[in-house]
Amino acid sequence: MSAIKTRDQIDPQDKWDVESIYDAPEKYDEDFEQIDILLKPILELQGQLNTPENVAKVFELEDALGLLLDRLYLYAHLLEDQDTAVGENQARMSKLRTRYAQISGRAAWITPEILQQSEETLKQWLDAPVLKFYRRTMEKLVRRKPHTLSIPEETLLGKAGEVMHLAGEAFGKLCNADLTFDDAVDETGERHPVTNGSYSVLLRSTDRTLRQSAYESMYHTYGCHRNTLATLLSGGVKEHALNTELRKHGSCLEAALFYDDIPTTVYTSLIEAVHEALPVYYKYVELRKKMLGVDALKMYDLYVPITPNFKLEADWPQCREWALEALKPLGAEYVEGAKKAFDERWFDIYENKGKRSGAYSSGAYGQKPLMLLNYHGQLDDVFTTAHELGHSMHTHLSQEAQPYRYAGYPIFLAEIASITNEALLQHFLTQKTGDPAFKAFLLNHLCDSFKGTVFRQTMFAEFELMIHQAAENGEALTADWLCEKYGELNKLYMGPAVEVDEHIALEWSRIPHFFYNFYVFKYATGFVAAQVFAQRARESEETRDRYLSLLKSGGSKDPLDAVRDAGVDLADPSTIKQAFTAFDIAISELTELLG
Repeated sequence: MSAIKTRDQIDPQDKWDVESIYDAPEKYDEDFEQIDILLKPILELQGQLNTPENVAKVFELEDALGLLLDRLYLYAHLLEDQDTAVGENQARMSKLRTRYAQISGRAAWITPEILQQSEETLKQWLDAPVLKFYRRTMEKLVRRKPHTLSIPEETLLGKAGEVMHLAGEAFGKLCNADLTFDDAVDETGERHPVTNGSYSVLLRSTDRTLRQSAYESMYHTYGCHRNTLATLLSGGVKEHALNTELRKHGSCLEAALFYDDIPTTVYTSLIEAVHEALPVYYKYVELRKKMLGVDALKMYDLYVPITPNFKLEADWPQCREWALEALKPLGAEYVEGAKKAFDERWFDIYENKGKRSGAYSSGAYGQKPLMLLNYHGQLDDVFTTAHELGHSMHTHLSQEAQPYRYAGYPIFLAEIASITNEALLQHFLTQKTGDPAFKAFLLNHLCDSFKGTVFRQTMFAEFELMIHQAAENGEALTADWLCEKYGELNKLYMGPAVEVDEHIALEWSRIPHFFYNFYVFKYATGFVAAQVFAQRARESEETRDRYLSLLKSGGSKDPLDAVRDAGVDLADPSTIKQAFTAFDIAISELTELLG
């Protein structure tokens, strides 16, 4: 593996178009100075939110300030993530976070001042002509009334916002900018750099010596910082627990799902359904063990393709071609938008030193969505590109269809948009090839997607629920406790064919999603819904258009309602269970192809 490039060694055409936001840092600074100008008339309305007219006015002013802040944030966090070691970028983002906290504190009176009106008055306001455009906002506010504190209390919490998020920020800095890993060594003695970006590539190597070396290098480093990482995670969980207590929710889980109006049974039913389906997963793990021909299947054996004598590498032009062809069932409008993504530098493609690991899509209203990748030319990288493009096209379509206030969509919907793209790519490549080896490779990828997106993310979700319940009960989240619980979960989910070792018990220490407050279960529910939507997009224009209407709905509906209107009921446990039938079929097809 070649050495990781520095940022200035990356071709400008392979970098995202951050200049489309601000073509110079000075322009950012000029806009930053506009914050107080836009905040001033909002603050002048304090004590006057006792009429529908003034409420409508404050909402309008909030939108103007929000548009500016979103643009500032997009620019600042992209620059920070493209090279986390650059002090200037860190300082810009830190200054903006501080400003956000100040604004949150100074404007925290708005919601409680509106909600101090009687319930009867608020219901009358729902029908006020001046608030017609903001009716959904008002409905959501009224629902929050029992969980909203007094004006002084909300102000204090708003001012404390920056401090309360420090644990997650410190985790990101430690893992992305500070930690370094020993090189991995392959069976010939050649050394390979280990980074958060290259790690997944090394685990897919057919060289088992290299996989083991990379695996041990990664967890040796994280193990050396286990107590610090446990303290940071404990801090993040305690923040969630404190907010839950202050806002009088029944549990951290209930609090996290409240704003999307998702019942906790959707979460717990997912875990129960996956537990019931573990024998199907064990069947796949047994097949993997057999095909790899190992006496004991190790944790570092779970990512390498099990299809023999087949190696796929796809450069960036190939990735572009496949993605655009695969997305044709979504119609001309969608494909034209996707072409813009490739042609107008929506992507930051390759890894560089200091770049944030992983991948994401980020956007602000009126700006092109931009995507961070760490592309290495593997099939997984092609699927990751399609995944993030799904997020960006969701943002693009939502912004075209909705005004600023309702264009932002909940994460619960976001994962459906991204995984539907992956499912379409899977189907396209499977239909395109007549090579049995490639078909087996793709089926292996589909089975691994079930493994990673449904089983693994649900295991994460169960661990997340476990640590929050422990915090609610006053238990200490020490490194030893976290390792013990996480190790036990791995044994349950992996089954008897996998030899779970002491290293994997540390995996919790490198998962940023545990700071995201019950985020990961949405990958699993999104995966289930996406399989249905991808199939229906290929069936008819009518079913395709129902799906596109979901993407265009933004935040104008509650997420469960939006998905149900498009034809999938995620509150029904049978919807989740149907996905495991498809997984079982894929395992059988793969077994047959492998002989």
